[in-house]
This record gives sequence, structure tokens and C-alpha cells, in this order.
Amino acid sequence: MTRKEIRDLSRKRLGETTQAFWSDAELNNYINLGCKNIAWRTKCLRGIGYINIQSCEPNTVAEAKTEFSLTNLDPNIFAVNEVYFKREGKDYKRLEPTRRPDLDAESEEWQSLVGYTYTDLGSGIITYNKDSETSEPLQYYWSREEDFIGIYPPPNDQHDGAPLKIYYSKDHIDIADGTTGDAESPTLPINLHLAAVDFTVATGLEDRGWAERANDQWNKYMTKLKDYHVEKQNEREDDEIIMKNYRNIM
Repeated sequence: MTRKEIRDLSRKRLGETTQAFWSDAELNNYINLGCKNIAWRTKCLRGIGYINIQSCEPNTVAEAKTEFSLTNLDPNIFAVNEVYFKREGKDYKRLEPTRRPDLDAESEEWQSLVGYTYTDLGSGIITYNKDSETSEPLQYYWSREEDFIGIYPPPNDQHDGAPLKIYYSKDHIDIADGTTGDAESPTLPINLHLAAVDFTVATGLEDRGWAERANDQWNKYMTKLKDYHVEKQNEREDDEIIMKNYRNIM
């Protein structure tokens, strides 16, 4: 559906054919808010990005780190779903998700394994990542609010420059203002476009103080999102059936 089709259907369900109560600009704003809310609740918009990691072995060139900005990867990122890294520049290996509290429980010193910057007072030579303890990265952790993704343990020279391959969920980008946006469609899966109608209608009704009618629309909205998740799970189950060896199917 185009934005105009979503807006026209929303206006029809709101019970008006003109802009008597809700202007086009107002409904367009609700549509954008709805698309963002749908993307956040369903995690239906996905992306793949890459971050090159650096060896944390002691050196005299530059400091290496194990935490990187998520918004540098994509300013619209919502959540990290899977992470792989190219071990020794050859084969991608899946990293296991973890959290900082779990790493704290494993070792109180884990954040110090990257070492520290040391300046020799006699020679003036600076050593970066001095006394680091490096190996092959096995886990990753992340925080959207703090805007970072981290890996553990710190990588050694064998993995210097190896790319992290990050699968993530992202936000919906607003449809442009003005009449030119009327011909555009949300980048959501097509079967979620009607959910954008429900969100728009519910928000419009709430703004007019019609709480009971709005609640009915919110229920319809949440049902559509739930149905999307259920059908998404069914698709994965279908894949599992297709991939089974037919000789093993009883």
C-alpha cells in the first residue's frame, strides 16, 4: 500500500472523507509513527554490516579496542541478532551472545584484558595494550542505549583486521513530507501495512478523546503484530520440514 492508500483507508475508518478533524499532515505523521512502532515491535526490518577488529597485542603504533559504535554501523539500528567473525581471515565463526554481568561473574578482570597504555619514562616510548591477554574472540555483548557492541576475549595478531559480520534489526525511515511521499510505500512487509492503518486510526481516535473506540483499534493492531510473529514462526517450521531427509520422515 502507498502512504495515500493507508491514509485514505485510515480516514474512512475514522469516519470522515474531508480534513475536518484530521489533516493529511497529521495522519501522515501518525503513519510514520506507526511504521516505526511496528518495526520496533516486530524487528521485521533487517540489515547486515561489517566492523573490522584489531589485534590487542602490545604495540607502539596505536591503541586497539574491543568495543565499537553501533550507530557508526547503521544510525537506525535497533537490535543485534547474530554476530560472526572471520577467523584468521578464512572462515566465519559464530560468536555467542553474552552480557556484561555474565562476564563479570566469569572474571572480574575481563575488561582489563585489553591491557593499558604505558609510557617508558626513560626512553619516552609509548606501548599500547601493554600486558594484554589476547586470544580468539568467542562472545559478543551490546547495548543500544549506550551505543556499542563489544567482543571477548580481545583478539590476537592472528585475527587482526578480521571483519565482524553483524546481522541486525533496524528502524523504519520516515516517508518524506509533502505530496511526493503519497506515492511511496512503507518498507515494512506488505502484510503489516494494515497494522499501520490500525495504528493511525487508534492514535487519531485517542487524540479526539474517544478512548473506547481507540482501544478497539489498539486490540486489532496488537493482534496483527501477533499474527505476524505466529506466521513467521510457521515459516521457519516449514523450512525445517522441507530440509528434512525424506527417508527419515515417518
